[in-house]
Amino acid sequence: MSKDEVIKIIIEHLRGLFPKDCPNCHRRFESLSDFIVNTVPVGNPELLDFGTSEVMPEKPLGAVALSSCGCGATVALTSESMPLFQYWLVLLWVRSETRRRGIGVTELLNRLRVAIREQVLAEESARVEGLPPMPVEEPPSWRKDAGAH
Repeated sequence: MSKDEVIKIIIEHLRGLFPKDCPNCHRRFESLSDFIVNTVPVGNPELLDFGTSEVMPEKPLGAVALSSCGCGATVALTSESMPLFQYWLVLLWVRSETRRRGIGVTELLNRLRVAIREQVLAEESARVEGLPPMPVEEPPSWRKDAGAH
């Protein structure tokens, strides 16, 4: 499974979580792109099953990413309604990539969060302008040859 396939799975899932309301001020985020534009990421995304011994947990603990609404309240996006098979694919990819890249899960999930936000905003910008979406340039740190001289 490629990074692009994982990003596609996650974006598809996240889009299905909207519209979503802030639990404090009740501001309605109509779409994932609306949410990304109008919130600020807080802390690190968490993949709670990463450190467990179960490779493909039947009852996963899940994943969560937190953002701050303009009112200051924290709004969570979770994997709760993601189909189990898709969750397993993402979990297995994360485990594989952290080993292959020699990085921690926190670093990988933060990079993934940035890539997802950039792709959603690029797609939304292209949609608004009536242009085909431009591929988001992969940061140098994601490339296989990063650091190799």
